[in-house]
Amino acid sequence: MNTWGVRLSPFSRNTLLLCSLIVITSGVVWMVLGWLVDAQDYSDPLHTLRHRMLVLHGIVAYVLVWMAGRLSNLHQQGNWRAHRNRRNGLLLTAVLALLAVSGLCLYYPPHEDWRETISQLHQGLGIALALLLPLHLLAARALRRISSRPDNAR
Repeated sequence: MNTWGVRLSPFSRNTLLLCSLIVITSGVVWMVLGWLVDAQDYSDPLHTLRHRMLVLHGIVAYVLVWMAGRLSNLHQQGNWRAHRNRRNGLLLTAVLALLAVSGLCLYYPPHEDWRETISQLHQGLGIALALLLPLHLLAARALRRISSRPDNAR
C-alpha cells in the first residue's frame, strides 16, 4: 500500500530528527541548569549557558514548527488517508501544537501570574514529545515491516 507523500526523504527525516534532538536536548539542559543556578546570580557562567540554551531552544523550535507545518502536506495527510499510524501521529501532532502554543504563551504570557504554570505545562509536554517521537518512529517501522510481508501484498 503506497500513498503519495507518505514517506519522508532521508534529508527531510534527518533534518526533522536533528531539530527535534536539538530542541529536546536544549530544553532538558535548560531545565537541569535551572536546578543548579541561582536565578539572581548573574555572575555565574552557568547562568549565561542557561540563557544561550533558551535562545537555541527558541530558534530551533521555530524551525521545528515550520517543518511540522510542511509535514502536514507531505507526510500526515497521505498517512491519514492510508489509515497508517493515526493515533500516534494525532497524539504527536497535538503535543507539538500544544508545545507551540505554550511556548508562545511563555514569550507573551496572557497574565504574568500564569507563567510558572505554563512553564510546567510546557516542560511536561516537552518530555512527552521526547517519549512520543521514538514511539512514532518505532510504530511506523513496524507498520512498514508488516505491510512489506509477502502475505500482505495486494
